[in-house]
Amino acid sequence: MKPFNREKFLLWLLAGLLCWQAGLFTFALVKCAQQGDSVRQVCPAIGDRYETFVSTSLGAVLGLLAGGAVGASTRRSRDD
Repeated sequence: MKPFNREKFLLWLLAGLLCWQAGLFTFALVKCAQQGDSVRQVCPAIGDRYETFVSTSLGAVLGLLAGGAVGASTRRSRDD
């Protein structure tokens, strides 16, 4: 059995989050556009909400990656 690769898992998680967010944003934009009026009138803050959601989830996953890198470097320095 292969050992658990935390960095690979987190990178796949990051890719999955980005795909999920892109799909969700596209769906919301299509639904807003189907209302007939201008998208900015129907969904005025959709861009801001999307930006907040993306930055929050990116920050969380990248923070986990950075924390894993720091933890790995301290483990290596203690082993030497």
